[in-house]
Amino acid sequence: MGVKWEDRVWFMIVEDERRSQTESQISDVIVYEIFGFEDKTLPYSLTIIDTPRYGNTRGIECDDIISHRLLDLFGSDDGVHEVHAVGLVLKASDNRLSDQLMYVFDSVTSLFGKNLEKNIVALITHSNGRRPKNILQALEDANIKCAKNKKNQPVYFLFNNCQLEDEEEEFLKVFFEISERGMREFATSLKESTPLKPEATPEVLKESIRLTACIQNLHERIRFTEVKQKEMKQSQEALEKPSNIKNEEVTPFVVQVFKHKEPIRAEMCGPDLKAAVSCTVCEENCHYPGCTVPLNHCEVFEDGLCTSCTNKCPVSVHVKGKWRYVTRIRRGQKNKPPTEDNDVHLLGKEMNRLTAEKEKWLNESYQHVVRLEQIALKADSASTIVHLDFLIEKMKEKGDTEKVQKLEEMRRREDKGTKEAQRISLISSPHEDIISKSLLISSGPPAVYQLRPKKEMIGTLTKMTFGEKNQNKTNRTILLVGETGAGKSTLINALLNYTMGVKWEDRVWFMIVEEERRSQTSDVIMYEIFGFEDETLPYSLTIIDTPGYGDSRGTECDDIISHRLLDLFQSDVGVHEISAVGLVMKASDNRLSDRLMYVFDSVMSLFGKNLEKNIVALITHSDGSRPKNPLQALEAANIKCATNEKNKPVYFLFNNPQYAHRTEENKSSKRSWELTQENMNQLTDFMGKSNPQKLMKTGEVLNERIRLKACIQNLKERIELGEKKQTEIRQKREALKKHEEKQREVKKKLEEAKKIYETLKNQYVTKTRRVTKTDEQMKKQYEKNVSESEMKARELKTLIEEVNETKKTAADSSLNKEKMQQKYEDCQKESEEKCTLLENLEKEMKQLTAEKSQLLDESYQHVVRLEQIALKADSASTIVHLDFLIEKMKEKGDTEKVQKLEEMRSRVDEKTKKAAYWYMQIPSAMKNIGRSWYK
Repeated sequence: MGVKWEDRVWFMIVEDERRSQTESQISDVIVYEIFGFEDKTLPYSLTIIDTPRYGNTRGIECDDIISHRLLDLFGSDDGVHEVHAVGLVLKASDNRLSDQLMYVFDSVTSLFGKNLEKNIVALITHSNGRRPKNILQALEDANIKCAKNKKNQPVYFLFNNCQLEDEEEEFLKVFFEISERGMREFATSLKESTPLKPEATPEVLKESIRLTACIQNLHERIRFTEVKQKEMKQSQEALEKPSNIKNEEVTPFVVQVFKHKEPIRAEMCGPDLKAAVSCTVCEENCHYPGCTVPLNHCEVFEDGLCTSCTNKCPVSVHVKGKWRYVTRIRRGQKNKPPTEDNDVHLLGKEMNRLTAEKEKWLNESYQHVVRLEQIALKADSASTIVHLDFLIEKMKEKGDTEKVQKLEEMRRREDKGTKEAQRISLISSPHEDIISKSLLISSGPPAVYQLRPKKEMIGTLTKMTFGEKNQNKTNRTILLVGETGAGKSTLINALLNYTMGVKWEDRVWFMIVEEERRSQTSDVIMYEIFGFEDETLPYSLTIIDTPGYGDSRGTECDDIISHRLLDLFQSDVGVHEISAVGLVMKASDNRLSDRLMYVFDSVMSLFGKNLEKNIVALITHSDGSRPKNPLQALEAANIKCATNEKNKPVYFLFNNPQYAHRTEENKSSKRSWELTQENMNQLTDFMGKSNPQKLMKTGEVLNERIRLKACIQNLKERIELGEKKQTEIRQKREALKKHEEKQREVKKKLEEAKKIYETLKNQYVTKTRRVTKTDEQMKKQYEKNVSESEMKARELKTLIEEVNETKKTAADSSLNKEKMQQKYEDCQKESEEKCTLLENLEKEMKQLTAEKSQLLDESYQHVVRLEQIALKADSASTIVHLDFLIEKMKEKGDTEKVQKLEEMRSRVDEKTKKAAYWYMQIPSAMKNIGRSWYK
């Protein structure tokens, strides 16, 4: 237009507001035509073609659309048919060429051929007029083929962009002159350049588009087949298990592979272009990405039939919509016991069918790539090369060395621009590989996926590992503790998504916590997240999740948590240092209830004193405002934690509806996301800067607390057993006393029986002699006097009867005496046994008393040791034992230890006492845990 400095005027043809919107939302190629000024400044009119920035974050599909738009422009009758120059617009401050700029050469060369290099010049903006050494060196380093001057250096022109800035006039004039000189030199270059026409015909480019779409479709089909094969293989292996374990349930559900309709993200290529041509019969994407024409004119159709989908279906069953088919997996119905003999055969048959299909599609893909090499000006363009590695890998698996050699030869011909373009293409969907292996929970937005981490049991612990560990990378560990319902699970998932680099615009949310199982166990679960180092965080992340403290399951659950943590800290493959401990609290916690105090108390009692500066508050369900109530609760509870420069607790805020359904009207979801992201930045920065603390001290604290509880429990049992023994001894003594009285009575009766027996024995002898004497007298008298003899006979008879009676009585007395003797001996034996039993009981009592004294001393030592090493020695779980220990020490008479324990009790505040009272009130049905462990 011939505008000069002294005119003090500046014209604009680019609508700045619209141009900014266009660059960020659509993919328009804009042509500016300037007529009517010929022979004023230039000897010709000027046409300027402006393209949106190539290689932006919207991905290769957007760049393909731009290429198609350029093709339309150069191919139409009223379009542009020749180009005099391609200007690479570079900032003077750039010292290297970006990956995006490298993509330009790949795309433009695909249209114009390699003769274009003599028409490529560098347009250097924001220049101060000096030679742009950095840019020129960058062009040489990148081996950019462009127009060269007589010194064989890249042709460039300098411009400054400050014409509209509010600067001093003398500076603006210098900048204006730099641009004016650059424009004059550039105009001369345009006049002398040889115009170029596109070498590729519309027909050839149309076939290239068709073949590229077919390759992409085949790639997706192969991917779908491989996912099905993988899941079927797992089912087949389960069916082929030996009969003795065949009925074991491998997984509680089957994994179903299916085609899912997923909305195409607008930011990938603009809301007016987010469409794919899909076959509703085959459930395949026939042309995606890159279709810019109406459905009936899409390049993939030939003679009314699709050249891309499996069944080559007609146009009528295809749609062009703002969605595309993707391969996804989800939970199906529960597995049924594999009882039918033909199940294995059927699965094997299906696997063979899928293998044959996959081989067929691989061969088709290869033939398409070969055809592209024959017809395209640039067969190794990014849109083709992105599939080469995939095809090479699959052909190697197949064992087809000839085709592998051909494909590798094509890959070796990649130039630097193509390689950079390929890298950009591969990152256009950063989470697709993870998504394809995860279970779809809900379609969203955002789409929610359950990860399938590697699960491993370490003793009593559960370890979930996602990604592959790099031994050369740093790791940070955070332990999350808090009340049931505080939001730990959601926070873990938020940490996962942050570590993975998930952004709001990705419209996806990943979950690693198994919610159903999580609510039913007392497991301490360790989540390891690897493979994302240096993307969002400079380190990998380990999260230790503990079940909620103080829930309805009672103190036995809390005891189990302590044991699990001790196992984790002491295991060779466990955790040995921690970067942060997160006290998870709800923002709505507005008072320090006895229950919440107990939760705080239980948590703080776990750690050694060295962890104080690593303990932070993680406030969930936050609206972003300062959490006054939770912070006051922390201070009131005298929680020892990291503090800021104002000596206030360090805290981070999070909101929990990150994966709630998003709508255009619901702007609060994005605010919640931004709040969480901002605080994730701060939390992970804190973890990165904090000194990881070794867990030897914390392990010692846990050990001491477990031993103290075990000691107290055993001490109480010894006391209870001692009381039972005392009762038994008392009862035995009373029984022995009664037995001794009975024994004396038996002995007395025995003596009496002996006397009676001796008396009867003497009487028998006397009477027997009398009978003998009477008998002799009777015989003598019989001879003298018969009558007197008869009298003596009668007397003899009487005496014999008396003798017989005495004999019988003596015999009875002898039997009675023997019985009494046996009874006495039995009594004496029983008495000896009772004496022995009593002696044994008294020995046991002495042993119990000694054990009681030892356990009492050990309990005291545990309490003293905890005071030395624990972050919170006077926790509820400790002070509930103080009164008991004081009482028993008084009974023992150890005044020094009584004084020490009473001093400790005097330091306990009222809130801790209330927590201790709450601790004693909640159910505890597993008191033997500590005791059995101690034993």
